[in-house]
Amino acid sequence: MSGEVLLYGGMAVVLVAGLVSRLGARKRAREFQERYGSYEGFRRQVDAGRVREVARERGNVAAVKEVRERHPGVSLVMAKRYVDQLPA
Repeated sequence: MSGEVLLYGGMAVVLVAGLVSRLGARKRAREFQERYGSYEGFRRQVDAGRVREVARERGNVAAVKEVRERHPGVSLVMAKRYVDQLPA
């Protein structure tokens, strides 16, 4: 009996966590759309020279972090895409 309670309790926690995560992702997407309009709108607002300098000095991971710090609401995937597409 107690094993079933733990199982169902664990399932409930996973479902709630998934729901909260999905709602957070939708909120971030909405904020991104309001702030930048599109990926191109976001791309135009990023200081490419600064990001390129960080990438050269400290690597791509630091450059992705730089993008996310300067542009709150940008997803990890979007920031990585930006860094990966920067010309050398």
